[in-house]
Amino acid sequence: MVVLALAGCGGHGLSQADRERMNAEFARIDLSIPNMTLGGQPANQAGLEQLTKKYVATTRKYADGLGDDAVRQRLGDEADQLRPWCLRCSALLEQEREKY
Repeated sequence: MVVLALAGCGGHGLSQADRERMNAEFARIDLSIPNMTLGGQPANQAGLEQLTKKYVATTRKYADGLGDDAVRQRLGDEADQLRPWCLRCSALLEQEREKY
């Protein structure tokens, strides 16, 4: 099961309201992932890829406020969590991580 990754990581350049909004966006994505991976069925690859792209977009949206270290940390942690279910997703996150 995927757990909420570093909800409070980074965000030092953001206002309290922006930080809360950011954490809520990341939490929605993180909490959607188990729906794609649980059960006796294979993981929903298309759904995981869609959530991965949304995670990358959210990371880009808040990158300035997070700072490069926090962005790298978030992307790396998410890649580690998705690797068992979706290698393509993990690779996409690692590619994005290399940009920071």
